[in-house]
Amino acid sequence: MDIFRLAGYAVELYLWLIMFPMAILSWFRIRPGTTLARVQLFLYRATEPVLRPVRRVIRPIGNIDISFIVVFLVAQYVVVRVLLG
Repeated sequence: MDIFRLAGYAVELYLWLIMFPMAILSWFRIRPGTTLARVQLFLYRATEPVLRPVRRVIRPIGNIDISFIVVFLVAQYVVVRVLLG
């Protein structure tokens, strides 16, 4: 297995195990101090370094932050090109 394929799998895991759950949790109000709040904090800290630069370029539309969608689609495109290309 070459390094690019391994990197593609790592990105895929990051998208589905870190970014996607964070997107789902962001839809809900979670009480502070709960286990779910700690999970959300972990996911926030893991996703914010990736999403922050995109937010600087692409501002939210109304109250909708589309940075997640942009990062997810671009990463999926790159992964498909790496894994299938």
